[in-house]
Amino acid sequence: MDHVQEKDLERNLTWTESGQSVLKPNIRHLYLFGLWPLCESRLFNLYTFYGFILGLWNLTECLLTIYFAWGDMDEVTLVMMSSVSNLNGLIQMMFFVYDRRLYNSLARHVAALLSVQSDVCDRHPPLAAIFRSSQRRAFRLSLALLLFMFSQCFVWFPMPRIVYPEQRLLPFAQHAWDNNTNFYGLSYFAQCAAGLWMTQMSFGIDCLLASIMILLAAQLDILARRILALKNDGYNETFEYSKKRPGARFSDTMYSDLCLCVESHQKILSFVPHLQITMNPVAMTSFGCSVLIICLGLFQSTFSEDFSVVFKCASFLPIPCSRLYLYCWAANNVTEQAEAVSAAAYNCSWMDASERFKRAMRILVSRAQKPLVLMAGYLYPINREAFLTLVNASYSYYALLSQMNKR
Repeated sequence: MDHVQEKDLERNLTWTESGQSVLKPNIRHLYLFGLWPLCESRLFNLYTFYGFILGLWNLTECLLTIYFAWGDMDEVTLVMMSSVSNLNGLIQMMFFVYDRRLYNSLARHVAALLSVQSDVCDRHPPLAAIFRSSQRRAFRLSLALLLFMFSQCFVWFPMPRIVYPEQRLLPFAQHAWDNNTNFYGLSYFAQCAAGLWMTQMSFGIDCLLASIMILLAAQLDILARRILALKNDGYNETFEYSKKRPGARFSDTMYSDLCLCVESHQKILSFVPHLQITMNPVAMTSFGCSVLIICLGLFQSTFSEDFSVVFKCASFLPIPCSRLYLYCWAANNVTEQAEAVSAAAYNCSWMDASERFKRAMRILVSRAQKPLVLMAGYLYPINREAFLTLVNASYSYYALLSQMNKR
């Protein structure tokens, strides 16, 4: 029975199902760029293959350019910056396509996660407001970051034709082997298309995972408020419970409500492994590539004598920084809200409660005190300290490149 249920969770989402999902903007954005199929279609598979070929074409061009320009640090580092960015998208695309069932299952588990406390939220407007706020935050954050990423197209793509109209230059990798004479128009289009596809897909996956972490943190926040409201003199005004109940009856009610909170906590925690399995390789890839991009972008912004290159790199630098911060901020919020559940349990009116209430509360506190830390690649904890560590690593690599350039 469990096997059949898991198979049902892993089946492809339909267009209608995606419209009912809280992750609708993220899922349909990935559908637009050929990554998340919402229908059984060979044309869509060809569309996905087209995006993969574009990324592979761009990576081949960049490797050839690096080979022919080896020794010219300015040219090599500039090409490496764009190639690492597109390589990040290509790798994440491969992870997604390799096991799309994992992402379909994750989307359905998110729906199940949000239904855990939906009845409570329906009865209590303040809790419903927390849930709605998390949805708005996830949507606005995804939209803002994806639009900012898209805005780079208007900086990088037309720049060679604006600054050097008399020269046949390409946006990213120059064909030193033929001086950009063969298939110039096709190469220009392929580089622009690959840059758009790979960056939108990789950032789309990152925003999807960040949105899920925001929703998870909101569920933990709602749970902490429910537990904190377990008062000996009745629930506070937020929950509008009567204060005139008999002691024994209220004790039973208080214990029953705690049991519901424990059950909700267990269901929320059972969701985390699904998120962790999906996020591990993607987050690790984003971390490694972002560190390299920041390092190379800093180098180009500092030492390049071409103003157009400096402008492009300086405008692009906030993107890898925001990607790192997006993961670390969202995962850190999950950790903090998980700790808040333990604090809420300690601060509720457990001292005057019944013995069975205290026993159940001890179980909840013991489990909630276990740190809920999301990982990248099963090796690297994702939190605010990790953000500072990664930025410091980027600066260290930048300093190394600077020393090499001065020799």
